[in-house]
Amino acid sequence: MAPALSQAQTKSVVGFIDMDCFYVAVERRRDPSLFGVPCAVVQYNSRIAGGAPELPPEANRRVSGDTITGGIIAVSYEARQRGVTRQMNGQEARKQCPEIVLVQVPTAFGKADLKIYKQGGNEVVSLLAQRAGSCEKRSVDEVAIDITAEAERMLRERSFEDDLLPAAKRASHLADSALSRTAAAVSRDDTRKGHCGQQAREIEGDKEPDTDEAAETAAQQGPWEIAKWD
Repeated sequence: MAPALSQAQTKSVVGFIDMDCFYVAVERRRDPSLFGVPCAVVQYNSRIAGGAPELPPEANRRVSGDTITGGIIAVSYEARQRGVTRQMNGQEARKQCPEIVLVQVPTAFGKADLKIYKQGGNEVVSLLAQRAGSCEKRSVDEVAIDITAEAERMLRERSFEDDLLPAAKRASHLADSALSRTAAAVSRDDTRKGHCGQQAREIEGDKEPDTDEAAETAAQQGPWEIAKWD
C-alpha cells in the first residue's frame, strides 16, 4: 500500500512544460535568418550505408532540394500554416510548401548528435530554476517544475477573483472539468489557439453551449468551469 501523502505534499503545485517547436527555436537562435520563414528540422537519411556522414552543428546543415532526408522532428508555425506536419518527410514537406527551409540535425559517429538541443533545454531549465522550487528535466524539451512557492506568493499579493482568475481565463487552453468530453474532441491546432480560440470554436459550431447549465455546473465544480464558459 502506498504511503499517505503529507499535508505539505498534497498542496504542492507542479507544472509540466512541453516546449513546442523547440528544435526549430534552437536552430533559429543559431541562425536568425530563419525567423519568420517556414522551416523545419529533419532527421538524417537513415538509409545511407554505413550511417550518416559527419555534420557538426557549425556546418551548413540546410538541406538542398534534391537531398533525401529522414522524417521531420519539428515544424515552425509558418510552415504549419502552409500544411506541413511532423508526419511528413522532407520531400513531402517541399511539395506542400516549396519555400520551406529544411535544416538537418547534426550528426556524429554515424547517428544524430542532439548536443545543441540538449544544451538549449538545459538553459531553459536553468532559467526556470530561478523562480521554481525545483526542476526535473524529463526529455530534451520537457521539464517538470515545482511552482508551489510562486503560486503561494501570487495568491498573497494578488486578488484571485479580480486578477488571477481573469488572467487564467485569457491564457488557459483547456480546463479539466465535467466537460472533458468536449475538451477531448478539441484538436491540437485548436488547443494552440488558446482559451479564446476555443470559445470562438464553440460559438461558431452547430451547437452553442447552454450557458445557464454550464454556470450551474461551475458553481458545483469551482472557478475553472466559470473560466471556460464566461
